[in-house]
Amino acid sequence: MVVFLAAALTSYSLAMLHGVPDSEASPADSGLIRLASWAGIFLLINDGLASRQTLIKVLRSFVVLGTATAVLGLMQFATGSSLVDWISIPGFSAASELTGVQSRGGFIRAAGMASHPLEYGVVLAASLPIAIALAVTDRARGWLLRWLPVAAISSAAVLSVSRSALMAFGVALLALVPSWPKKVRRGALLLGLVLAAGMYLLTPGMLGTLRGLFTVGTADPSISSRTSAYTTAFGMLANNPVVGRGFGTFLPDYVIVDNQFLGILVELGFVGLAAFVALILCAIVCSWRARKLASDDQMRQVSQAVLASITAIAVTFAFFDGLSFAMAASLFFFMLGIAGALWRLARQTEYVDAGPTYRVEGKPGKR
Repeated sequence: MVVFLAAALTSYSLAMLHGVPDSEASPADSGLIRLASWAGIFLLINDGLASRQTLIKVLRSFVVLGTATAVLGLMQFATGSSLVDWISIPGFSAASELTGVQSRGGFIRAAGMASHPLEYGVVLAASLPIAIALAVTDRARGWLLRWLPVAAISSAAVLSVSRSALMAFGVALLALVPSWPKKVRRGALLLGLVLAAGMYLLTPGMLGTLRGLFTVGTADPSISSRTSAYTTAFGMLANNPVVGRGFGTFLPDYVIVDNQFLGILVELGFVGLAAFVALILCAIVCSWRARKLASDDQMRQVSQAVLASITAIAVTFAFFDGLSFAMAASLFFFMLGIAGALWRLARQTEYVDAGPTYRVEGKPGKR
């Protein structure tokens, strides 16, 4: 994280030294502020969770929020209304981008309280692995309380009618399945069939619409616009290939590529992109190591779920500019912090279980 922030600060400093247009100066400043806020989320979670119990409590709260978001989206899908404009907070006014609903293929695209259905679907798909891990291992709670969040989040993510959400959904499940016992795999297959059958009966044509998202090819304007923008993006990169033009200065007014990795490359150069990718890989490795060091099934399942969630988000970053969406970006750095906390707690547990070692006459022993 320090290396990534240093790359962003270096890029900002050089951009200001050489001068930037007035239209980019303010976005560059706000870009640094956003990076600082995300780093704060990461550090708070990474270093602030002092025990396993605290970590599980935070993840439970995260699943509750994800379930509430999913239920709101399902209500939007059923009613065709955003419902968000019903919320009135003294001193605040409703943001126009949160009070409308979109449609695709004749179906309502729910967005919950996110700024776009794409962001909404990706956030739900990334929270699904955590919900499944807690449902599998938190047996002190009733069956309905454990599995209702899984069903709600799964249904809402699919009904978001988003390619990126479906990709995140598939990647998350592929990363989770190897860690499940056979009984859980059978249950997941049954639940998947029930959800598919329910979707087929309650929303005729939805399965065909979802299939069409991946078979339409360049005929879809959202795909053709992205691919045609790559030439412009690489042309801008040629001016500052090492450290980029400054985080936040690759404005939508120039071109929209819907590819966060390409956006980072243009804004922070090859140095920033390498640091960003390393940040993701470090979080994945931390989750994997935490799973290896875990002493019980719950921590193994949670560690694998965090790995699946981070992997799902990382894959979708190739298909939308996730750091431009407040909810998706905050979730990403939140999960990075969870990965770091898992690794730290797993190492502490390993040390306590093994005890410090010493040598007596050249032979290892325990104290």
